[in-house]
Amino acid sequence: MKIPLLLVCVTTLALSACAGNSVTYYQLPGSNYQLPAAGLRTPVQLKVVLAERLNQGNLVYQDSPTTLHFAQQHFWADDLSNEISLALANELNKQSTHYLFTPESKPKTATLTVYIQSFQGSYDGYIYINGYSSWLGTNETGQNFNVRIAQHGNGYSNMVKALAQGLNSVAQSIAPHN
Repeated sequence: MKIPLLLVCVTTLALSACAGNSVTYYQLPGSNYQLPAAGLRTPVQLKVVLAERLNQGNLVYQDSPTTLHFAQQHFWADDLSNEISLALANELNKQSTHYLFTPESKPKTATLTVYIQSFQGSYDGYIYINGYSSWLGTNETGQNFNVRIAQHGNGYSNMVKALAQGLNSVAQSIAPHN
C-alpha cells in the first residue's frame, strides 16, 4: 500500500513542477506587413538570412564576452527570419519613395538580401544587431550594419522591444538614398 501511494505522490510532484515552467512566445513589434500607399515604386523582394544559431526559435542572450545563452522557455512566435523581413520591409517602405519592399517574391524583381549575424540581448544592458545587406538587380550597393541600443528595463519583453527599435536603425542604415 505504501509503494502505490508513494508513486502517486512522486507523480503529482513531478507534474506540478512541470506546470510551473511556462513557455512564453514573442512577436516583434511592427512585424505585421503594411502595404504602403500606391505610387510608382520599383518592387524589391526583401529576403533575410540568419546565422544558423539564430534559426533555433529561441531568444538569444549573450551572458559574457564569449558565451551565448539560448532561452529554454522564451521563443519567437513565428519564424524569426520572416518576422524580421516583415518588420524591415515596413521600415524600409517608410524610408524609400522609389522602392516598394515586399517580403514575397515577384517575378523579375530586384532583391535586397539582409544577412543577420547577431540579433540578441547582452549582459551589458544593450542589444546587438549586426550583419550586412546585398542588392541584386539595381544600382544600389550593400551596407554593413552594427547596431547597439540600450535596453530599458530587464526581461525578455524589454529585450524584444529594443531589438525592434534596433531594426529601425538597421533600416535607416541600409535604406537606399533616393
